[in-house]
Amino acid sequence: MDKGQMKKGVLEMCILQVVSKEELYGYEIMKRVTEAFPDINESTVYAILRRLHGDGCTESYTGEVSGGPTRKYYRVTDTGRERLEKMIAEWNEMLGAINSFGI
Repeated sequence: MDKGQMKKGVLEMCILQVVSKEELYGYEIMKRVTEAFPDINESTVYAILRRLHGDGCTESYTGEVSGGPTRKYYRVTDTGRERLEKMIAEWNEMLGAINSFGI
């Protein structure tokens, strides 16, 4: 896996984690991710979010902010929770392997 693919996998895991804790609209998700990963382009976050939605890992609904524009909110599905759990387990396994080298 190249660096770009690995980073996208980490971003996917982070996006699922964020949405599993709180239902958020797209811009807020993008803002949180780019705060943690400032070198990530907004379009990358939205592309991952769309893919997760297409894969059934998230579902969306339209909400309004008191007098503001309608917003598309996302929440994680059972499929998304399962994927997140698997990704976290794989991540922890990889960290364990890396740590075994004293890194």
